[in-house]
Amino acid sequence: MDECFLKAVDKWKRLRARFDQRQVLKGEYEFFIKFEEETFPLWGLYQQAVVGDINVPKKDYMDPEEKSWMWGWIKGNRKWHAWNKCVGLSKSDAKFLFIEEVRSLEQRLPELLEKWKDDADPRIPDESVWQPEERAEVAEAVRIGKLERRERDRIKREEEEKLGMWDE
Repeated sequence: MDECFLKAVDKWKRLRARFDQRQVLKGEYEFFIKFEEETFPLWGLYQQAVVGDINVPKKDYMDPEEKSWMWGWIKGNRKWHAWNKCVGLSKSDAKFLFIEEVRSLEQRLPELLEKWKDDADPRIPDESVWQPEERAEVAEAVRIGKLERRERDRIKREEEEKLGMWDE
């Protein structure tokens, strides 16, 4: 179990590093923020598996990686709440859940990335404001917008691979 847990931690770090490295590229910082928000529960499981029940008062919890005091407090607050939700969970159960969540995240990540790209693409209208009579028109506009973005992403990735920006 410990070996699987360490492999899952390594996988989580590699997934996060990919977003961390790419956040300096134009339009990619938002994906790092969304990835962080998606993985706060993972962070709580990790802390529960390594440390056990939370032992830090909420008011004193800051994210040490963050340079801004405000963002350090906000991220620290979210991490504190994620860890606090795991209170009472045994370390072995937390390790097991962490492993499962990392596997789930790895499988869901391509779909999540597409959703995040749709959210950031101004050509993709928000489905919640569609009118019933416009559904066919909007669906076609979405289809065309996604095809154009995927082609643009493919060309961009080829250029980045030539520059050695992808280590896979």
